[in-house]
Amino acid sequence: MEDVYRMHMNDIYRYLHRLTGDIGAAEDLTQDTFIRAFRYLDVKKDGVVRPWLFKVAYHAFIDWYRKRKRVGLTVLRDAYAETSEERQDPEDHVLHKELWETFEQVISQFPWKQRHALLMFYAHQLSYEEIAEVLDISLADVKSAIYRGRQKLRVNWRSEDHEQ
Repeated sequence: MEDVYRMHMNDIYRYLHRLTGDIGAAEDLTQDTFIRAFRYLDVKKDGVVRPWLFKVAYHAFIDWYRKRKRVGLTVLRDAYAETSEERQDPEDHVLHKELWETFEQVISQFPWKQRHALLMFYAHQLSYEEIAEVLDISLADVKSAIYRGRQKLRVNWRSEDHEQ
């Protein structure tokens, strides 16, 4: 069980931080996710733990969100900054940061299914099947949400470019 925690804790934390935009809430929800997960880990013996943990984290977030009635999706740029700081080229760092800021701004207006599907697909590299499992929706719904989200992203991204 410690191995599961060590292998997935950072990914779960980053995911929850992106959803909440709050370091303390993300830490609490990460802890809550693993407490919930460890209760049922023996039941989950098929070895596909990662998408299941994202599902547990998503449900922990939903519970937290309902209690607080706040906007759920925030600041991809903060999480991206962690990885982009490792880049050698400052110009590359600034360009990628701007791209993530635009991405976050554009998808913040999308319906929840599209927002979360795009976030899981692009930020966490989850497969369509894993996203369907996490969000409790069909594979067809995931494909549709990502397809429509990409279309909206293209249109809205272009309008963002014209505004600047």
